[in-house]
Amino acid sequence: MFGGIVFFSIISLAFVPPHFYQSVVDIGSDDKSVAGRFVTQVAAVTNQLKHEKKWGVSVREEEMNAWLGHDLPRNHPDLLKTTLWGRLSRPRIKLEPQLARIGIEVSTWGVTAVAWVDVEIKLKSSNQFALTVRRAGLGQLPLPRNAILEECNKTLKAVGMHTKMQRFRDRTMLLVTVPEKLNSLDSLNPKNPDSRHWQVDSLRIDHGSVTVAGRSHATKNSYEFLDVPP
Repeated sequence: MFGGIVFFSIISLAFVPPHFYQSVVDIGSDDKSVAGRFVTQVAAVTNQLKHEKKWGVSVREEEMNAWLGHDLPRNHPDLLKTTLWGRLSRPRIKLEPQLARIGIEVSTWGVTAVAWVDVEIKLKSSNQFALTVRRAGLGQLPLPRNAILEECNKTLKAVGMHTKMQRFRDRTMLLVTVPEKLNSLDSLNPKNPDSRHWQVDSLRIDHGSVTVAGRSHATKNSYEFLDVPP
């Protein structure tokens, strides 16, 4: 009987959402104006990419979460599909220095839990990012960090990113490079001489905001993997 109580207590931890998720899940989800600011910023930076040599954008986490809570389920429900884990809903993000804390509800068999991950994101060179999973879990139960990073690796490869796993001391890093075919504004014909290409030159994640800046140009660039330690 005691073993059953312990087992039930451990399993019940999976249904307790992490504190960061509870702190952001309801912020701006019903505010169309906040979600609209996010859409406006995306449109503005897209216009910069098309017409200017330099571009930049700064987005606050409440604007991102308002879009995730309001626009995403209404206008892009296909992005919240059912997976092997269950039905996905209510993705949210909390930003801290160099860290994105991401959580999403997973529902199956009538019960819901929050799967989450803390990802450290750094820009190693133009269009090349280093991702490290600091922690991950289902509710209050920890999940293996390297397994989560490997899932990220598979997902990013599936959408066309160039990826490479590297291990430094006691942690594993995923290097992600945006290939030429994805950094072209003319994605159907990236080698078109009239097509503009973009690159990310700076990335800054602070408490509650992320700022990204770079350049847009008409010439081709290639990016190689750099074995740079963290």
